[in-house]
Amino acid sequence: MVNKLANVSGGEIFAIPLFLSDRSDLERFKKSDFSGENKKFAYCRIIKDLGGGGILIEVFTLINGLSPEIEDIIQSGRLFPPITINGLGIYKKRWPKVGQEEKYDCEIDSHFSQIQLLLPALPHEKPRLWQNGQEKFISFEESKDYEEWTVWLSSHLEKRFIESLKARVINI
Repeated sequence: MVNKLANVSGGEIFAIPLFLSDRSDLERFKKSDFSGENKKFAYCRIIKDLGGGGILIEVFTLINGLSPEIEDIIQSGRLFPPITINGLGIYKKRWPKVGQEEKYDCEIDSHFSQIQLLLPALPHEKPRLWQNGQEKFISFEESKDYEEWTVWLSSHLEKRFIESLKARVINI
């Protein structure tokens, strides 16, 4: 039996600190580390735990303190297409849980069957596109249009969030 790093459920909402990207992924955090008026967070919702493929999440555009309304997070829209994380940020309490969407359904609420991730090409093969648990070969040219399936570490993803927000001229 394999022990999971983080036990998560679809619909859980986590705060992603925008002030810890230079700290070790292995460091543990406590609630007091996140208090303060100047502490800003992005937010993600768990879509589905894909086992060895990581935890599929969607990241929203809202930037706020630690206690926003769940509806405000969801209504803000996605910052970029869904991605996978390894769960260490959740396990180490780097990403605190801020809520749970009741009656969450990954298909209705996150359009799970429409999520597409690029699997890199194996030697002598074309890249593959993953969608709804199925894979199909696509051309190298087509592969440029899709998010590559990367299982992100929390600090690397936090840096990506900050860069994406700055590119959209969203003040953090």
